[in-house]
Amino acid sequence: MVQSLSASPIETSVVARPGRTVVHVEGQLDHGGTMMLMKELSDLPAHCRRLVLDFSRVSFLGFAAVELVEVVAEQVRAAGGQLEVRGVDDPRLRALHLSGGLRALRIAETPGVSTGRADGRRNEVVLRQALATALRVTGAPMGNVQFLDPASDTLRISAQRGFHHPFLSYFRSVEVAGHGSACGAAARQRRPVFVEDIRASPLFVGTAAGDVLHDAGVRAVASLPVMTPGGELAGMLSVHRAKPTVWAAEARSELGYVIQAADRLAR
Repeated sequence: MVQSLSASPIETSVVARPGRTVVHVEGQLDHGGTMMLMKELSDLPAHCRRLVLDFSRVSFLGFAAVELVEVVAEQVRAAGGQLEVRGVDDPRLRALHLSGGLRALRIAETPGVSTGRADGRRNEVVLRQALATALRVTGAPMGNVQFLDPASDTLRISAQRGFHHPFLSYFRSVEVAGHGSACGAAARQRRPVFVEDIRASPLFVGTAAGDVLHDAGVRAVASLPVMTPGGELAGMLSVHRAKPTVWAAEARSELGYVIQAADRLAR
């Protein structure tokens, strides 16, 4: 049986045969597309023992889509079935595959890459997507993400928007233990730090970090730690504004949603 369904921003077709159901997906799996795919998957027969998600025509795979794959993988496995994902090379799904969450992931394996390094790459991708989402939902013009290097206990910038030297040089490597910055404080406290005006904040008044931020055109900053499900620090997300900013409840809530999604995906 072949069933075709069309709906923006994705198109799906379901091919059901004895023992296997293949769901072909085309388009963008952003939040809206993922909700549509979730509806399609919920309508599949509960007795499906082998489910295949074909993402070879997916042009964008967002946070929500990866979360959905993880949920579906667990549901299928709990029912004694198997989930296979085809046609996508995504570090987050690669890590899920390596951990045993997926039966198969049709991507090219890289010889000699350890699970630890794969997890590190996955966290970097998760942080990069979190930054793009955080800048979009808050309208902030500047931001950066840092991944944690556990060996040196330092935060290292892996992606940024709107900054140049000397900001990038000064914040390239931040020691969690003693760096006077919002990201360092958020890392030590394991909780978000919101600074409304760096010129009035005890974190920055009279510090080199405050001078660097001022020269970069930053007056307000929010730094939020990304944690793994096991409670370990994976990295840091920071958004910056050029004017003093009262981080209202709505902005904090939006950022909280982004961080919660990243927390569930980090390893």
